[in-house]
Amino acid sequence: MSNIPQARRELLEVLTELDVMRATVTVALRLLDRRKPDFRATRETPPLSPAQKKRCRTLRKNGYSILHIARLLKTNHGRVSEAINGKAH
Repeated sequence: MSNIPQARRELLEVLTELDVMRATVTVALRLLDRRKPDFRATRETPPLSPAQKKRCRTLRKNGYSILHIARLLKTNHGRVSEAINGKAH
């Protein structure tokens, strides 16, 4: 037996629920976007040379800690980490 008014109410309810779900998904997707900070400090430590980067990787393979490598090369642990992980900086 058909009940067109009931079917119409149920479909309209589903449409409302879909609108709510779409809005929820849209908000959640925006949360996944990384926002750039308003302020970024200037670099104080110069980038490492290709030879220094190679030395970082070699020392790390030999078991040296990132902090120890940074002290040896007179740089900071961030630069050493970038070199080891292949970052372009």
